[in-house]
Amino acid sequence: MHTLFDFISDVYAVQYGLALISIAGFIIMCEVLKPRPFEGLVKSAAEDLRFIRANGRGKVLELARNAAMAPVYFVFYLAAVPVLFAQAIAEPLGRMFVSATAAGWSPVRAYFTGRKRVTKGKKDAQKASSERKEAKEE
Repeated sequence: MHTLFDFISDVYAVQYGLALISIAGFIIMCEVLKPRPFEGLVKSAAEDLRFIRANGRGKVLELARNAAMAPVYFVFYLAAVPVLFAQAIAEPLGRMFVSATAAGWSPVRAYFTGRKRVTKGKKDAQKASSERKEAKEE
């Protein structure tokens, strides 16, 4: 153990082992304190054996096949991690690039902020409508 990584790895391994031992010890202690220790465990194991015998070996083989495929799924996951990482990095970089290169025009700022130029014909119409409103108010 010469590096910090070795030390941390050893500490985590010991912590994991202690956690598993604590969980197993708690379950065993709870079973020992019952009036009939391990009775539920024996019943459960007997029911599992009965189920396997009733359904035949087809279901057991299917379960074993699925369990055997777990390493293959893990390899697919490991192969997908770099791709997902690249996608996660590319998205913010793409947004940054677009914001740096895109023009600053937006329809909301162009049309709804009141900065739109009014033509002479519209100015006259607006002036006439405001005069009519003033006349009605008087």
